[in-house]
Amino acid sequence: MGHDRIVRTDGQTGPAAQTNDNDAVTMPLAVDLDGTLLLTDTLFEAIAEHMRRRPFWTLAQLIQLPFGIAKVKRRLTATVDLDVDLLPVNEDVLAYCKRAKAGGRKVWLVSAADQKIVDKVAQRFGVFDRIIGSDGEINNKGSAKARLLEQEAPEGFEYVGDSPADFKVWKKAARASHVDKGEQRRRSIERMGVPVAHSFERPRAGIKVWLKALRLHQWAKNVLIFIPAILAMRIIEPAILTKLLIALPLLGIMASGTYILNDLLDLQGDRGHRSKHKRPFASGRIKLWQGFVASPLLIIGGLVGGLILSPAFATTMLSYLVITLAYSLRLKRAALIDTVLLSFLYTLRLIMGATLAAVALSQWLLVFSMFLFVSLSMAKRHVEVLQLAAAGKRYAANRGYRAEDAGLTLGIGLATATAAPLILVLYIIESAWPSGLYSAPEALWAAPVILSLWLMRVWMLANRGELHDDPVVFAVKDPKSLLAGGALAVSFLAAATLPAGFASVLNLDQVFGAR
Repeated sequence: MGHDRIVRTDGQTGPAAQTNDNDAVTMPLAVDLDGTLLLTDTLFEAIAEHMRRRPFWTLAQLIQLPFGIAKVKRRLTATVDLDVDLLPVNEDVLAYCKRAKAGGRKVWLVSAADQKIVDKVAQRFGVFDRIIGSDGEINNKGSAKARLLEQEAPEGFEYVGDSPADFKVWKKAARASHVDKGEQRRRSIERMGVPVAHSFERPRAGIKVWLKALRLHQWAKNVLIFIPAILAMRIIEPAILTKLLIALPLLGIMASGTYILNDLLDLQGDRGHRSKHKRPFASGRIKLWQGFVASPLLIIGGLVGGLILSPAFATTMLSYLVITLAYSLRLKRAALIDTVLLSFLYTLRLIMGATLAAVALSQWLLVFSMFLFVSLSMAKRHVEVLQLAAAGKRYAANRGYRAEDAGLTLGIGLATATAAPLILVLYIIESAWPSGLYSAPEALWAAPVILSLWLMRVWMLANRGELHDDPVVFAVKDPKSLLAGGALAVSFLAAATLPAGFASVLNLDQVFGAR
């Protein structure tokens, strides 16, 4: 009698139950697919891909799922085109299968996934002697899988699984190996009288991973809701400031729900990307079903909170949601339209702020924001197009751009980057100066200079391919960008608070013209 060892991804080991190693060599090793060999679930992968292409048809299939799981699985996988080579793998389980194969054992892939998907995944690894999945009539899970393995391996088998449904299979197995839940699951299996051969772990979805999935750094965009109140000098009113402070996390919660949904709908595109493949859902660190639950809960929670705060604010939030869903489901693949939509989502935040502050939104601000955010959105696309060319590819996954579009993205980006400071200059001359809103409007002249320098730097880095994929992330983390943002704030603060004689003291009235 030999003692096997429990293998974990953290490198720890511990004694397993006693097993007969000679018997183990002769018995087949049966391995589950979803959540075991793979860090993802192929059913939810198919649902996500169909949701992106045919959302209403997919919803109809989900309604039917409880009444005919095997048949719905077959319909969902019959026409889906999953790139199985990009699906995240539990490397420890795969290595275990390869060692068993090299040791002369038969290795079977036995899954509740539809046979078509199981066959495709098995081809990728080339290590399995038998490949068994659901056939459109019988869902090969739990009791059905246990009966099948008992019939096919009457002298005993070892089974590697990960879910509560697998306890029915482990109960019939000669040896058990499992993924996830560590010592707790091992003890539960051993209480059934089944020795545990190996215990594998999957990457942990801790709080940091979830915060990354929620994209809390993107909440920085939501400070735009404060701009209308600041420009109207109403930010100091306690009632308005309180509303804005409450609205900030509500908008963030709803937006995080849309970010999760976008990640679920763009799994294959993210996995083929140089940096996005590390995202929690694409990498398998968070289970897909958890994302499908979290997304609607966050969206609904944010909308309900917004409705309680202000029905008008909730209406603008709903507009944001509709546009975001249209972007995620379809329009993100329409070249140029995608950048206009993204920039409008920024502008919509300004509209939300004006609604909460009960102020008229300046047309200058609306036009300025559109040009500025089109430029930043185009910078993101320009980097992606340059990366396509560098990788020798022509088409971007789930995007409407091609490698030869680099000249176009650069031209549009520079044009809009030039227009934004020009609009700010016209605002100062035509509105800010004669309105009397600012006691020292001369201080505003620093703003277009600072903005121009920052946008020139953004585009220099973008054209070098050195800009972060998301300009917002770049701006939040880049010290020079933060310094530029602070300088912009100081220029507006100085214009509003400096005494009216400021220009005369510095003889600036001779340069800019006395009022």
